[in-house]
Amino acid sequence: MSQSTPPSARKQAAALLEMILGGRRTLDEALATTPLAGTAPDVSYALLLLHTTLRHLGQIDRLLAGYLAKPLPPKRHAIIHALRLGVVQLLLLDTPAHAAVNESVALVKKGKDAALSGLVNAVLQKIARERPPLPGADTNLPAWIAKRWATCYGADAVATFAAIAAQRPPLDLNTRSDAVGGHRLDADTLRLPADHARVETLSGYEDGAFFVQDIAASYPARLLGEVKGKRVLDLCAAPGGKAAQLARAGAIVTALDRSPIRLERLQENMARLRHTVEVVTADVLQWQPEQPYDAILLDAPCSATGTWRRHPEVVQLVTESDIAELAQLQRQMLTRAWEWLKPGGKLVYCVCSLEREEGEAQAEWFAQTHPDAQPLPIDPTTEILPAAITPQGYLRTLPAMLAEQGGMDGFFAAGWMKA
Repeated sequence: MSQSTPPSARKQAAALLEMILGGRRTLDEALATTPLAGTAPDVSYALLLLHTTLRHLGQIDRLLAGYLAKPLPPKRHAIIHALRLGVVQLLLLDTPAHAAVNESVALVKKGKDAALSGLVNAVLQKIARERPPLPGADTNLPAWIAKRWATCYGADAVATFAAIAAQRPPLDLNTRSDAVGGHRLDADTLRLPADHARVETLSGYEDGAFFVQDIAASYPARLLGEVKGKRVLDLCAAPGGKAAQLARAGAIVTALDRSPIRLERLQENMARLRHTVEVVTADVLQWQPEQPYDAILLDAPCSATGTWRRHPEVVQLVTESDIAELAQLQRQMLTRAWEWLKPGGKLVYCVCSLEREEGEAQAEWFAQTHPDAQPLPIDPTTEILPAAITPQGYLRTLPAMLAEQGGMDGFFAAGWMKA
């Protein structure tokens, strides 16, 4: 029995855009639910369309607003996504105009919005003729987030964040080997250009010579210092980058996460890297260890706004109420993790967020409510960027750091020793 032909790359991209922007799912979540089908070039092209559209979403929508007599209602999402994909092909991917326009029209011609296919054709034909410049990259950031970030980091910094996030990001590998090329950021991190080959095809992948980890994500585990021979608990551990760092440093690692699917990926990564860790599937708020640990790394659930340059959809999905709810969850996890630490043990809390409620405010709250917590100083020999160490002794990385080399993720981390 022959298999049916999968939908076109453009049609799959349009459907996933609706799952992401209409269904409030991340791209990774959408792909886990509905994997891309077709040939390798088709899958690659669908991903290119998705990443490019999400990275430039504000610019695209601002441009389209000038070509529409009135805004399209959300229920016309098929038309909206067809227009977005058309703009991406015409202005960002240099697709021949006839193909970009015709294929975008074809996306809606057989659907419930077929009557509006003429609108898609007319708008895209006009854009193809005029070739207008896209609005500034700052339009990719929702106004409420831009305002709060400007208050925290300054308007100039936010403009730099936006410019960096509008570019395809480079790829960081945690490795001591230079076999795959690129340039070295520090002893542990090698950066490859944005047009790098697929990770699975890089030299040393099968041998476990490296794992993918943004340089900012490598900093929190470094705050724990010497961990060789120590029992270390990695909370919310999947997909395993920090667990790999700790295991490589000689720690006896317990990696805990509530997601069985994400832990499968962690175990695959550990097997490829030749690391042995204990894996526990559990909820931090319900689990109880048999004995306390020498060190704990809590990479808490967060808004993930610091990963905007690599996951551009996060700023479109997050809300202020999400941030408030996550902040409460983080406090619960911090309190629970502290109970599992030996006297003299170290706890490092981190989030890939640019929001103060999830970072600095949490550290201040924890210090005030836990008198037996002594601040853990950051060891300058760990090669952490000096600019990332705040006057309070916290770690705060920003997308604008290493801007000339492609930036870095926004992270916050703080550590304490138990008296």
